Amino acid sequence: MHDSQKRLRPVVKDPFLFPLESEPTDIIDAMNTIVCHSENTGFTENLLFYLQKPIHYLCEKLHINEKQAVLLSVVCELGADNNVSLSRLSQHFGCSNLNAITFIKELDELASKSLISRPSSKNYTARQDVLEAFSINEVSTHEVVQYDTCEKMLNQIEYLSYLYNNYPCGDPDEFQDELQLLLNDNTHLEFTQKLLSYDLERNDQAMLIGACILLCCHGKYSFNPDNFKRYVDRSYLYTSWNEFSSGAHSLMLEGLIEPSCDSGIEDEELFELTKKAKNELLAGVASLSDGTMFKDTKDYIHYKSIVPKDLYFNTDVEVQFNRLRNLLQKDSYDEIHDRLVQNGMRTGFACLFYGSPGTGKTEAALQLARITGRGIYQVNMANVRSKWVGESEKTVKGIFSQYQSIVNHSEVAPILLLNEADALLGNRFTNVNQSVEKMENTMQNIILEEMERLKGILIATTNLTENLDSAFERRFLFKLRFNDPDANVRLRIWESMIPEITSITNHMQIVDHYPFSGGQIENIARKCKIESILNGKALDFDVLRTFCDEEFLVKERARVAGFRHAG
Repeated sequence: MHDSQKRLRPVVKDPFLFPLESEPTDIIDAMNTIVCHSENTGFTENLLFYLQKPIHYLCEKLHINEKQAVLLSVVCELGADNNVSLSRLSQHFGCSNLNAITFIKELDELASKSLISRPSSKNYTARQDVLEAFSINEVSTHEVVQYDTCEKMLNQIEYLSYLYNNYPCGDPDEFQDELQLLLNDNTHLEFTQKLLSYDLERNDQAMLIGACILLCCHGKYSFNPDNFKRYVDRSYLYTSWNEFSSGAHSLMLEGLIEPSCDSGIEDEELFELTKKAKNELLAGVASLSDGTMFKDTKDYIHYKSIVPKDLYFNTDVEVQFNRLRNLLQKDSYDEIHDRLVQNGMRTGFACLFYGSPGTGKTEAALQLARITGRGIYQVNMANVRSKWVGESEKTVKGIFSQYQSIVNHSEVAPILLLNEADALLGNRFTNVNQSVEKMENTMQNIILEEMERLKGILIATTNLTENLDSAFERRFLFKLRFNDPDANVRLRIWESMIPEITSITNHMQIVDHYPFSGGQIENIARKCKIESILNGKALDFDVLRTFCDEEFLVKERARVAGFRHAG
């Protein structure tokens, strides 16, 4: 090229050769300047040099670095109403998507400082409270709140939803803004990390969180979209109903929500978290592993709330009880369950505790639950009958459906205790004419069907077995007969309930000649304690014998010849 040609080439002035001279007047002015001059620049070092005055203004004001100042300005501009993806940022700066990946570290730090929000792992958005503070040239004073467990954060989210729902001017958008702040503050939790990785829209995310709250905090495993009015806006709620019904909702397509099933039949109006959602979002959540999520469920008793009591049985009963206790220990139970599945056998364990009243059947079931760390769903079968046609049958069906749902949503299978099941385990009527007889037969048939496909642990207690239907007898894998305690066991029960009895002369006459059950001895022990409180007298032989006589409804049966008065 000739020198003359070189001289004729037009000279193009580098726009970033000298820094911008104008001083920003406030935060918004600095950001506007950065946004306007950063478009299609490639986000180079020259850009940082050219915009050093507005950038340094933001750095000093907000305590952030130079790159963060540029990214914050652009996110606030583009993300005031929408999510901003890395792809959208690369379009603004005119750089490649690969270069945009280098923004992630700076953007995440801005989110950790609560200057922007990260509604998903791939998107960022401006925070309304931050923009409002910037508009008056102030810095948002958000206080970071972190929780050490997922349950604590979920409880706080539910509390926030309640506040916004009851605040006159509150709305789902404001609640979701607050929700994003809380999630940003708690990205150290596995729950939050996995939730953000799904890249869900805000309403979808809020609904999924609501489903987790229902399960973890209230033990409610099924729901319909109306349960989340506090979490999402109305238009979304209306659309969700149609999408859930057709199976086209994004949470269903993601494999996180599915129709709720009752005995294998899908319910068209109820839905629940999938196994995938529970494993990925709620793995290790204490309330799922120990059953505390069902604390509000009617008739459910958490094993930690069962008062420890010593049990005293005859030798044969003690051997059977210990065998059952060892079987129901979690490791043993899980191994046996898996082996049965491998061999194509039924996995349910149905146990019958039968014997005279007061021999400890119900208490044995409770202590078995406590010792093995299992919740217990206790139902008094004497109360299931209804005067309305068909209601009793529905109640019985509902008991098993509720229990099966609890099993499906528990890491440790609880025990279903059918207490006082005498009337429902008897022989079925053959020549049925009366409606009452039809109802009894229908209820018994339901119980037989449910026992046949039981997945879990059932214990039924009864005082009467003479008329036990053979179909029920076959379905009980374990049958424990609770006999009246012999003299040695009675002495141990007396000593446990009235320790001072051994100091009473001739106390063995009481033990030997009154063939009481444990329940009867407990009644006498309570009367002795009441007598001591009222009169302040030490227990003696005559008082104890009087209470023993009174324990029998027919006193002539209780008078045992051969007693010698103490002394």
